[in-house]
Amino acid sequence: MANKENVPRNKVRKRRFYKRKGFWFGLFLFTLISGVIGYLGAEYYTRPYRERAETYDMARINDLEIPSVIFDRHGKEIGRIFVQNRSVIPIAEVPQIFIEALKAGEDQRFMVHTGVDFIGVARAVWLNAQAGETTQGASTITQQLARNAYDLEAERKVRGESGMERKIVEAFLARRIEKHFRSKPQILEFYLNRIYFGSGYYGIRSASLGYFGKEPKDLTALESAAIVGCIKNPTGLSPLNNPEGNRKSRNLVLGRMAEAKAITSREASTLSGEILKLNPKPLQRGTTHLYERIADEIRLALGPEALAAGGFRIHTSIDAGVQAAMEKSLRQSFERAEAVPGYANQKRADYKKSSGQPAEYLQGAGLMVDHGTGEVLAHVGGRDYSDVPYDMIELGRRPLGTAFLPFTYAAGLKQGLTPATAVDDEWMDTRFVGIGGSEGVLAEWGMEVLKPGQPEGRISARRALESSKIGASIRFAQQAGLQHVADAAEAFGLPMKNAELLPRIAVGWEPASMKDAVRAISTFGRNGTTAPRTFTYVDRVENAEGSNVYRRKIEVPVRLEPVDEATSYMVHSMLRGSMERGSAAGLGEMLVEKPFGGAGKTGTTNDFSDNWFLGYNGRVACGVWLGFLQPGKSIYQGAFSKDLAMPVWAEAMNACAKDFGGKVIPQPESIAEVKLCRVSGQRATPYCYETVVDPATGRPRTRSAEFTEFFRKGSQAMPFCPIHSGADHVEGDAVSVGLSQMAVIDSTPVRSKEPVLIGEDPYFTEQVMLDGMERQPTRSSTNVLDSFDLGDGEKPLQLPWPKRLKIQPE
Repeated sequence: MANKENVPRNKVRKRRFYKRKGFWFGLFLFTLISGVIGYLGAEYYTRPYRERAETYDMARINDLEIPSVIFDRHGKEIGRIFVQNRSVIPIAEVPQIFIEALKAGEDQRFMVHTGVDFIGVARAVWLNAQAGETTQGASTITQQLARNAYDLEAERKVRGESGMERKIVEAFLARRIEKHFRSKPQILEFYLNRIYFGSGYYGIRSASLGYFGKEPKDLTALESAAIVGCIKNPTGLSPLNNPEGNRKSRNLVLGRMAEAKAITSREASTLSGEILKLNPKPLQRGTTHLYERIADEIRLALGPEALAAGGFRIHTSIDAGVQAAMEKSLRQSFERAEAVPGYANQKRADYKKSSGQPAEYLQGAGLMVDHGTGEVLAHVGGRDYSDVPYDMIELGRRPLGTAFLPFTYAAGLKQGLTPATAVDDEWMDTRFVGIGGSEGVLAEWGMEVLKPGQPEGRISARRALESSKIGASIRFAQQAGLQHVADAAEAFGLPMKNAELLPRIAVGWEPASMKDAVRAISTFGRNGTTAPRTFTYVDRVENAEGSNVYRRKIEVPVRLEPVDEATSYMVHSMLRGSMERGSAAGLGEMLVEKPFGGAGKTGTTNDFSDNWFLGYNGRVACGVWLGFLQPGKSIYQGAFSKDLAMPVWAEAMNACAKDFGGKVIPQPESIAEVKLCRVSGQRATPYCYETVVDPATGRPRTRSAEFTEFFRKGSQAMPFCPIHSGADHVEGDAVSVGLSQMAVIDSTPVRSKEPVLIGEDPYFTEQVMLDGMERQPTRSSTNVLDSFDLGDGEKPLQLPWPKRLKIQPE
């Protein structure tokens, strides 16, 4: 105890380390040295990135996409390809409420930082850590502009750098942008005209119109927040693609706007509960199915990013006049169909894209190609690309209906049948065909009239195809063999491998694409070979400097050869007859080219869900389709292709007549011409006639029943007409009837010149001149009455009695 008391009270206690004089000096010195070393290290490490940031041209910061211009075959501009849907506006047209929403959502300290917001970076790290997810980004508006304007992400991938290295370049470049322009509004203008807002909308105006159908100056706080909410994930947070995701994102922006005093907390709360009303009216850049096909061909030839730079001059095979005519006539057919009383389907005028429901109104397509080269002259892939981007020509396959009949008859002619082959035109049971129901009589929709009348009985194959007879055509297919029909379709390039061999295949039950159908029908304009397997749109592409970067190679086209020349020409002649007196009657009057050397075929399905018209001339082949993308929907009861598709085809052919008309389809040497009687279907005699009603007078008149039929040489042997020759009935398999078998008394009709007979010799009354004859038919033998003159005023002829006949004995 005493010892404790003896310890000096003034003994100095040991100081703590941070109270020592040298500690702070040492710490300062260490920090200074570390800072210098860190600075020098960072300076050394970032120097290459900083130097690279100095190389970017500030004059190009607002270089937005340059469109590529499309020209038709005559050098006329027909459209522009924009990779990005954009429209540039000045910052003055952007409302302040949108700018406040943008700053709240993307860069709260935009007006005060110099390109990189270090405080914002720290705040973002803190807030993201608290939220447990990324709710704030560290990139400023200027950094985002730098990244997008100079495509730093693509450059990073090319260089094989990390995301951190790209961030460093981005930060230096952002600071340089701020220093160079020194105008926050100008930087905002650059940014808002460039940034992607989802759903294909680039720039504030495109997004404003695309989502809400209004100009940016009319945007509300809620709409502004919704657009800003897309920036972090444009595709995933688009209000069109993900309404719920966009709602969460926009409400987050509204909350930050309240924190920044841009709106009140009450306003933010009220707006957060409101339903966002969309009214898409996107910018129309002339994007069509045609432009997409042209772009696809260029990407295939030059690479997927070929059009990104823009500025190309694309020279195509398209004929602007034909394209415009086809588009206009299709619109008229759509309107005509939708105006039919009782039309029960969705109409184009009633469809609202903002409803979120798919468009189900009537669609149509048209394709015309030069069947010599494969160059496409016109391509209409659908009705409205903005509503339905689906390209019917490129992607669709629909039943051809009665437009398939030419290929059915080609199959039969290949098997030795002829246009004069007799078939039965009688009612047919639907159960036998496998189409149109499980019971009842098969309808005759192919004739393109609501009331086709009674069956005609025994008719020729020509008559059956010309009138598009359903029952007779199925019976013709049976004579040819259904397997041969399927094989022939495959030879034409029409898919039939998986088809059931039921009679319905003969009348176009199986689906086909527009390209396949147009290529197949071209066969009859080329005497047996199809158009090239590959169709082309682009002839050459020039860059901004005028140099060719692509030119289509001229190669020998690969074609199908489904039939021989004789078969092709026989089908062609039958289709010509269809235009004159069959299912396509009246087509000739629609066409400006007279005489028209080509032909075409109507195509209607049994349920009126698809209308086709396929045809050709000596230079081009063309197809038109109307129907629905949803199968099984009838256009309307009695919707015939003659009324809806054929007029479109005619207008397209008229538009191309000047440059692609006039070529005659030559008759091959393998064809033999034979004069037949239209009444009997057998070889005509000079006395074959028929009685018809004169449409002008309504009175019966006679005309020649003779017409020219085409046969493959060697198959033209036919018996003479048994009806007008006076001979006995001739069996169908008889080879011929000799002229010696004809009746002695001819059957040429005689028409009186007056109500009563006049003159002295009524037996020599002038003979009727048959229609189309240049002279009276020559009599095959002498009428016994021709030897006598029976005039009433003459005396009987006196003859002497003959002398007695004496027979001398031998």
